[in-house]
Amino acid sequence: MLENKTFYDTASGFYDQMINYEDNLAKMKNAFEKLFPDKLSIADVGCGSGVDSIALALNGHTVLGFDPSTKMIELAQDNAKKLNVDVAFNKHAVLNIPVKLNNKFDAVVSLGNTLANIEGNTIYSTIQRFYDLLKEGGKVFIHILNYQLISEKKERIVSIKSMEDNYFVRFYDFINGDINFNILKFSQNNPADHQLLTTRIYPYKKDLLIKVFNAVGFKDIKLMSNLSGEKFNVAASKDLFIQAIR
Repeated sequence: MLENKTFYDTASGFYDQMINYEDNLAKMKNAFEKLFPDKLSIADVGCGSGVDSIALALNGHTVLGFDPSTKMIELAQDNAKKLNVDVAFNKHAVLNIPVKLNNKFDAVVSLGNTLANIEGNTIYSTIQRFYDLLKEGGKVFIHILNYQLISEKKERIVSIKSMEDNYFVRFYDFINGDINFNILKFSQNNPADHQLLTTRIYPYKKDLLIKVFNAVGFKDIKLMSNLSGEKFNVAASKDLFIQAIR
């Protein structure tokens, strides 16, 4: 079992291959054109290898990316450099983002299931931090998997992907109410050449998140099942997107 930051430090060596970085970048750039049509200052919290930050910057936004993983920040910086994109990446967990950045952003995004990496005793302070970073009238846009559905069905396999000469299997362990997240990477030509990473995640569900968003002071809270804005269905939607206004 790895600490979350160590998990992603280790996964950084193959992360972009696993997520099919170039295709994902194009997808997010197109989605953000509709979600954020005006030019904004945006904080990307849990930026990982920089897909969302770079997609936003390519659309003309001013972006600061934050992530606690040193290796992921280095990877994001390399990715931005390759495309000659100006994004400031910062090695900060959400609760360590400097207070001098309060009220500086038109929008805060936190996608890619980042919220599930936030420890249970800090979820309120995390959502509060999103609120504090925003200007009055600013928008938060987050994504998390639909863990109510996942917890009920207890389907262990998240995804199986074949990229170049490697397989990537993402799967869960359900243990006494907790959920561990695993990535198994192995070579197609030599399956014995494998790597298994495990970390704990925190399966926040719709009702709790809505309660926290309301308690912090967010308004106009909207639930969606995808980037196109389709209505969230707790019994069927794979993903939960939450949009709210400060």
